Amino acid sequence: MTRPAVGIVTGFTKSREALARGFESLRSLRRRNILQRLLYLTWDSAELDAYVEPAAAMEEVEFVRIPEPKVSGSGPRRGVAYQIHNLKAALARVSLDDALIVKLRPDFIADEAFLESKITAFDDLCAPSDFGERFGSAMPASPFAARIWIPWGDANMPLHCEDAAFIGLKQDVAKLADDRALRALDSPLLSNRRYGWAVHAARFAAAFASDYPIFENYLRNFRFLPNDRNYRLATMPAIVREPFFWQIVAANAWICATSFHLDCGAQGQLTFYCNNDNRDADWSSLRKLKVHPPYNAVEQWRQAQAPGGMFPTVGRVYARLVDDSWPRALFTQPDLRDITPGQLRGVLDDVRAYEPGGAHEKSFFRTLEACWKAHEGVLAAATPA
Repeated sequence: MTRPAVGIVTGFTKSREALARGFESLRSLRRRNILQRLLYLTWDSAELDAYVEPAAAMEEVEFVRIPEPKVSGSGPRRGVAYQIHNLKAALARVSLDDALIVKLRPDFIADEAFLESKITAFDDLCAPSDFGERFGSAMPASPFAARIWIPWGDANMPLHCEDAAFIGLKQDVAKLADDRALRALDSPLLSNRRYGWAVHAARFAAAFASDYPIFENYLRNFRFLPNDRNYRLATMPAIVREPFFWQIVAANAWICATSFHLDCGAQGQLTFYCNNDNRDADWSSLRKLKVHPPYNAVEQWRQAQAPGGMFPTVGRVYARLVDDSWPRALFTQPDLRDITPGQLRGVLDDVRAYEPGGAHEKSFFRTLEACWKAHEGVLAAATPA
């Protein structure tokens, strides 16, 4: 790889230990010139001084502070909006459109060898997909010039992907930090903490919305998809019987396979101390903090992926994908457990020609609404707005 690689860290963490360890690998890569630059960009609020100033003393780091952007809404919505604003400001400081951007957060700790492998082998690992030709499908081309590395995607929650860390070409990463991504966060729904995970799906959806009208009402009706385990246990048996569900699952699998390189590494290579998981935690020691799934049990999630068919991967209550094996198998293996390649091509043809508001879509949302109404009281008590 000959293009320059630029590390970008945005946001802040309350843990000095997390900040030091989060920068450790990046600083070493910068000293070894695997990274040609290393930027840390956050806003200039005095309230953050104690959390971010230690990075100013790191000689490898270009420390940049900008005026705090004005954002509103729930904690998850504000968090993603801050990340988008800061990433956009950091990208403006990188002149080459084909530069490789290594984007992390200070509470996201990555193994140095793992990061180096993703940087130096980027052209092979993230080469543009040829699945359209190989699989015989005329699905829309990826909006990205090359695939973007992310630690995980999701098999049954379309477009719900990790956005705390990714590696991609600047011109592609910029599509996750443009005005469309910010506008996608404007839904009143995202002001309710119960639906906090929708902000991540909305952010990625912005890059695919024009080519995938099938997701238009899925995002508008996210109120029927609260993040509650008992609710999802009750809902999954009902929605897997809906044809529309399998259409959005197939569309999402195509996007995962053709626009992203999924890899969460081995246990311990990536660790994320998410703020939402540790709202009331003692930040004085990493040992007292919770590690965000799937980083706490990578091999357990990997074993549950079951590539080579739709089930049982899609039927799980939570279906995070920690590597490429499941989506790629769908479009490369000649024999699948529960669907033929021809049937899958037919589903993708329906996705490509989809017009929102069809009978299958209406049936899907009626089913979801019935499940939601049956559990609304329990959900309101368990997850306050």
